[in-house]
Amino acid sequence: MTTSDRLPQTALAFLADLRDHNDRDWYDAHRKRCDADLIEPCRALVRGVAAGLAKPFPRIVGSDKKVGGSLTRLHRDTRFGKDKRPFNAHVGLHFWHRAGKKMQVPGFFLRIDPDELLVATGYHGPDKPQLEQIREAIDADPKGWAAAAHGKPFRSAWSGLEGEALKRVPAPWDADHPHGDDLRRKDFTAFSRWPASAATRAGFVDRLVAQWQASDALMGFLCRATGLPW
Repeated sequence: MTTSDRLPQTALAFLADLRDHNDRDWYDAHRKRCDADLIEPCRALVRGVAAGLAKPFPRIVGSDKKVGGSLTRLHRDTRFGKDKRPFNAHVGLHFWHRAGKKMQVPGFFLRIDPDELLVATGYHGPDKPQLEQIREAIDADPKGWAAAAHGKPFRSAWSGLEGEALKRVPAPWDADHPHGDDLRRKDFTAFSRWPASAATRAGFVDRLVAQWQASDALMGFLCRATGLPW
């Protein structure tokens, strides 16, 4: 199977059109275009990214399967929300630690919108046992955590940690704990935002891998804290 180090402009064009014509009739009439212009190029990109990650991150994996792999679904679940648009006008690519399941372990993520790319790293929404392990690791190794999550190599490439957090520092830690803000976190994720056109340029995969390498210390801390090899 072919791999790719970038997306064709046609992939972004299809997402833009889907955003402008977000209804089932339009999508049904353009299924073949969706597959040719978006899905297959994204699958090739997944293979390219996975190959690029293999050396610096041998424990991070991806899958080019159409369902259940790295690609997120275009179809939206509209049953419980007010937004009844049937499709996402973006596509996501997940790459995760091979010892666990996608979305349940630390990993990397790329979201492709018609106008913007969201590059992400870290651990989104760890379950309570893993969340407690991370908090305990921060308390036990504050210097290691400071270097991983707030050191110059990390902050030079990422805007800092983002995501949901508690209003107060959780027990048993004091409110004035030196890493109280991080102990309040429920997500340990960081993001970088690029213009969508970056995905169509030669060397895009190399740029992605370099971006994720700047979070190596953070990923290592989160993995080791939750019992995963790094």
